[in-house]
Amino acid sequence: MRFSDDFVREVVNRTDLVQLMEERGVALRRTGSTFKACCPFHSEKTPSFNVNPQRGFFHCFGCGTSGDAIRFLMLFERLTFAEAVTDLANKAGVELRHEGKSDQRKPDQEAGLHALQLASDFYKQQLQGPTGQDVRAYLDQRYVPAEWQERFQLGFAPDDWQRLHQYLLAQKIPAQIQEQCGLVKMAEQQERRYDRFRNRLIFPIRDARGRCIGFGGRVIRSEDQPKYLNSPETPYYRKSQVLYGLYEGLEAIRRSRELIFVEGYLDVIRMHQYGFAQAVATCGTALTPEHLQLIRRHANSVVLLFDGDAAGQKAALKNCQLFLPVSLDTYILTLPENEDPDSFLQNKGEEAFSKLLAKKQPLLEYLIRQTLAKYPETVPGRQEALRELLVAAQPIPKLEQRQMVWVQIAEALRLPNETVFAAAKTLTNFSQNNREFGYSNSVIRQSPHSPDERFLLQALLTEAQLMSLAKQFLRPEDFRHSLYRQLYEQLLQLPDDASSAHLPQQFAKEQPELARELAALYATDFLHEHLESQFRLSLRRLKERHLREYRQERLQLVAPNSTEHALLGRTLRQMEEELNRIFKPR
Repeated sequence: MRFSDDFVREVVNRTDLVQLMEERGVALRRTGSTFKACCPFHSEKTPSFNVNPQRGFFHCFGCGTSGDAIRFLMLFERLTFAEAVTDLANKAGVELRHEGKSDQRKPDQEAGLHALQLASDFYKQQLQGPTGQDVRAYLDQRYVPAEWQERFQLGFAPDDWQRLHQYLLAQKIPAQIQEQCGLVKMAEQQERRYDRFRNRLIFPIRDARGRCIGFGGRVIRSEDQPKYLNSPETPYYRKSQVLYGLYEGLEAIRRSRELIFVEGYLDVIRMHQYGFAQAVATCGTALTPEHLQLIRRHANSVVLLFDGDAAGQKAALKNCQLFLPVSLDTYILTLPENEDPDSFLQNKGEEAFSKLLAKKQPLLEYLIRQTLAKYPETVPGRQEALRELLVAAQPIPKLEQRQMVWVQIAEALRLPNETVFAAAKTLTNFSQNNREFGYSNSVIRQSPHSPDERFLLQALLTEAQLMSLAKQFLRPEDFRHSLYRQLYEQLLQLPDDASSAHLPQQFAKEQPELARELAALYATDFLHEHLESQFRLSLRRLKERHLREYRQERLQLVAPNSTEHALLGRTLRQMEEELNRIFKPR
């Protein structure tokens, strides 16, 4: 669909950009006539995201992202231009005006979403009809009042093989679209379609925009299996990118910037019913890295709520591994044994749950306690606990964050910080032995670059033939300067006959800082006699620096006459041999 320029301008002019951003959780702070915030499109601690409401324009001085309300909505909710314009127009009360023919067929995307909404309405009608009597009785028994059934759009799939299928056909929804949406299945032998959900309580699953994209179904009869059945993966529904209850709790989540994770659909409804509307659940799948992206868009803090049984404890520990490397304030809360959120709230009420919630444990504290509990309080037991905790901390990307974790581990195990730091560095080194020399990550620091680092890069950009020499001896970790390290990694990925001249343009949008640094290297006049000899000399100085640092660092961490000391000796000899090879005649 196409819109005229005048219509688009009208939509933008009628949109309150500040309100639009605040509704999506951007914490704007007024500074004079403009607003500032931490950018929602990249990670930062110091606000560089600026909004000018008079101009209806935003710009981030950190990542370079800028635009108007349409651009913001496209980026924030990953919408197409047409979807963003349509959403803003509807919100602003602007009547949609399309260019071109008005009788054009709906795209499959719109047809599919229309079918899913019709199905949701159908299930809702069935719940209120004669066939839904038993399900209504079940909901009464579970204390789910009518207003909460309505809020979550609960429904009922009748015990019929084709009731929904025939209804959608009558609504002009082709069978292929029904199947594409996961509403019906094709029988293997009879070659006929039948309803996926039958005789089940239906929980519509809605995206953050409130659109129905899938369903979860719970059995009514205990003999039916499985207990829960969910929509399959479809073009509209990706389980790893959806959270049940997110749309219904958006207002509460925006206010608190917190999410509480529970395990089931009814748990979510009960939490909302008792005033904890920031509760969400996954849709029949474990939490995934894709979920983390969605979480970080909406919240700064996460509480992982688990049942008090062995399965709940196991799930909690598993999620610790997922959340520990992520920059989120994450807490673990386990319920008393044989309790879930639904039963706990019904039996003990809102106040008791609030008191329990106040006792939530920081994720790291919980992980340490649970790990220590697995091992005896002996020297070997403590060694195993230390190893397991250090392994869990390894995926944390920033050294400073890892070091903070090491300090907490040291305190919990009543060990000197130096002992834990040494063990962590040894573990890191040995985990990287698949590399040629196994440099420790601690050697690769974010520090000012040396002239040799800049010279080596400029030489490689000037004379492509030096790349073969670089590939023999120069590794990305040889660069202290992170941008230089990234640039060299990009050069290594280029085909042998490819030019690097296009790289500044390639990085311009996605990695502007990298593009600026590369452009500076290109812009600097560079002419050097005996280029290859000087290249080898600079390369040798870099390797010597690493050798000195590596030797000094490692000698402080290994005991004399130990196996590690012997390994260190062999590694140092290998590094010295490599240094000598740099100036060997070819």
